[in-house]
Formats: sequence, C-alpha cells, structure tokens
Amino acid sequence: MHLASLNLPDLLIPLWRGRFDCDVDDDVSTWDWAVLQGDIWKEHGKAVATATPFLPTSFDRPPHNPAEKINSGYKAWEFTLYLFSLGPALFYGILPDKYWRNFCLLVHGIRLVSQHSISRKELHTAHMSLIGFMKGFEELYYQCHIDRIHMVRQSIHAIGHYGWEVETKGPLICTSQWTMEHTIGNLTEELRQHSNPYANLSQHAIRRARINALKALIPDIDPDDSKPILPQWSKDIGDGYGLLKAQDRSRYKTRDYEGPAIREYIESQCVDSLVLGLFRVDGSIQISRWARLRIPNGQVARSRWKEGHQTNARRSRNVKFMHNGEIHFGEVLYFFQCEVHQDEESTLALISTYSAPDPALLEASHHTVVSCSHLGDASLQVIDVKSIHAVVAMVPHNVNNEERFFVVEKPGLDVADLGGYEEEVQEDE
Repeated sequence: MHLASLNLPDLLIPLWRGRFDCDVDDDVSTWDWAVLQGDIWKEHGKAVATATPFLPTSFDRPPHNPAEKINSGYKAWEFTLYLFSLGPALFYGILPDKYWRNFCLLVHGIRLVSQHSISRKELHTAHMSLIGFMKGFEELYYQCHIDRIHMVRQSIHAIGHYGWEVETKGPLICTSQWTMEHTIGNLTEELRQHSNPYANLSQHAIRRARINALKALIPDIDPDDSKPILPQWSKDIGDGYGLLKAQDRSRYKTRDYEGPAIREYIESQCVDSLVLGLFRVDGSIQISRWARLRIPNGQVARSRWKEGHQTNARRSRNVKFMHNGEIHFGEVLYFFQCEVHQDEESTLALISTYSAPDPALLEASHHTVVSCSHLGDASLQVIDVKSIHAVVAMVPHNVNNEERFFVVEKPGLDVADLGGYEEEVQEDE
C-alpha cells in the first residue's frame, strides 16, 4: 500500500513538476521530464477532476484536482486512482514519450501484482515490467550523475522485489495495509475517554477480539452471517447475481434498434422460441425493464434508462463482459427477462458496445491504456447478464482529434470482495 500509493507518487510527481530537491551542481532547466508546470499542470488537474463523474460509485473516493489539493491531505486511495488508473491516459501527450512509456511499465506491473490471483505467466510479466521500469528510471532520470543519485530512492529499489515477494508470500494485495488502516479508523471512532485514550483503546480492542472469537466459535450469533446479500425487494437469479429496482410498472415497447437486437439474440439461441411470435410488424416487442443488477463481486451495474436522467450521478452503467471468449466493454441500456427457451426464464441486458481497443496505443502503453470508441445505438447487442464480470469507468479523452474513451477498472476489486465488500443500494434510485 505505502510503496505504490504514497512513496512512488511522492517521488514521481515532484520530479515531473520540477519541485524535487535539486543538487547545487545540477540544474532544473536541464530536466526535460519536468513538464507539469504552469498552465499545463493546471489543465492536467482539471482533467483529473473532470473524470470524477465517469468513475462508478463503487470506486469509492475519486481523486481531487491535484493542482489544487495534492498538498492538502491527498489520500492514498486518491493517489492510487490518480496514478495507476487514470495516469497512463491522462499523462499521454504531456510527459515526453520515453518517460511516459517508462511510467506505463510501472503501472502495468503494479496492476498485475495487485490482483488477488495471479498466474505464473502474469507474475513473470509483472516482474519484467517492474524491473524494466527500475532500470529505465535510472537511465532516464539518474543518468549516472552523482548529483542526481538522491533521485534513486529506496522505493525504486524495492519495486524490483515485488515479483519475488508475490511468489514467496502470495499476492501482496492480500497483505496490504488497507485492512489495518480501516481497523485503526474504526477503533479511533470508538474512543470515548479522551483523558485516558490508550487504556480506553485497549479495552475496545479487547472487546472486539472477544466478540470476533465468539462469532468464530458460534457463527449463528452473528446477525450479519445470516443476513441475505440481496435486499427483500430484489430478484435473485442465481450465481451471485440479482436484479434490483426500479422496474417497469407496465410493459415497455422497444424502440428503433432495440427490437431487432433482441430478436437477433433470441434467434441465435433458439430459432423456434415462442417469444419470436410476440414481435410486432414494426420489429418492436413489449418487455419489463429492470434498472440495476448486483454482480458477484459486490458492485451494482446500473443502466442508462434510470441513470441517464440523474444529472449529478457518477456513471455505473459501463460494464466489462465476456463474449465468444473475449473481453468486451459496453454501456447498459436496461436489463430484462424473457423465456428464450420454453419454461426457462433468461435474464438479459441490452448493451451499446464500444469498439476494440486502439492497438497502437495499447501496445505503446504496455497494455495500460485501453482506448475505445463508442459505437452508439446502431450497434446494440443483447447478452446474458451472467457474462458481466465488473462495472468499469469509460472516461472520455482525445486521441489525434478523435473523441474516445479509456477503460478504468477498480484496483484490487477482487480482494475487496474477499473483505465482504457490498455496494450499498436503496430500494428505488
């Protein structure tokens, strides 16, 4: 946690801003990497703040404008989202190319070792990426100048051990300080005797340990253990998925491209489905829409149907899903159910898809910038909701004067599920 979320940002950002300690024998004007200054730094800060509405609520605290807040209590989680989620795309075209590519190596390695489960091949890739960043950092910044040796902090050396530590201790995200920091915050909130805080803290810790021991011995006494994951007003569809309100009170007639997309999916699944007889001459069909979907990792996928009317809502309607064995991204219009096969109700989602990632940018960024175009409602697609794996952010950015969107996934989402993460939902948003 501290290395990636605090120590590395404390090194890289001052370097890029030209605010890092400069030796008397060195000259900041020779630092060609120090580009985040003046109006460029201010515009970059605005770009970070502008990304907030596109980050789903499940991403927790979004990063503030670093040009205004980076010295005013910027949190570790904000640094994580800023550097390792938004950074590769937002620094593209600002940092000189060789420094940007070197930074992308770091991001690629950090993202891989931050997974809950990692294959040997991924671990090797992560290790090589981090070693490549470490060597590149010394060549690009230090440049064997004795007056710049202070730039090679311990955090640069430590990053090279990440791969080996995962092999000996397991995924590092599972032993990070997030849980401990959260526990410290909870215990601090429970302090009531400020005249003798340490004794009071000890008693609260002892009480919590005893309660946890009792819950482990007798799970039935834990009210949360028997509490259903899905709310009473939801519809459980199995495998950890559940539909959440709002729901149409009367049947909805599909529009324009919606009906043909639904028909195409049903025909691909069952050519003699009884549902095909319900389509009208104009290609429409009447269905009952649902607005939200709880997925197994605890996130809630929303839809354009309801979320599109909310002016200040953070977008949670873009999803990552599998189709024909490949990962795709799309914007959910709505969820619905129908009997594709007789006496078997299917839960489906109508998706407005994004294009395949820009291959050149994907390769140049070491697979950290997944930049796609939104294909619009002319490319609607129906999918089974159980192919949806996660809620993602699709943040707009400009590449070669073309409006595109880059993908942002929540860091450590798989381990958040291990800790019992559940996004709070209300009955009808």
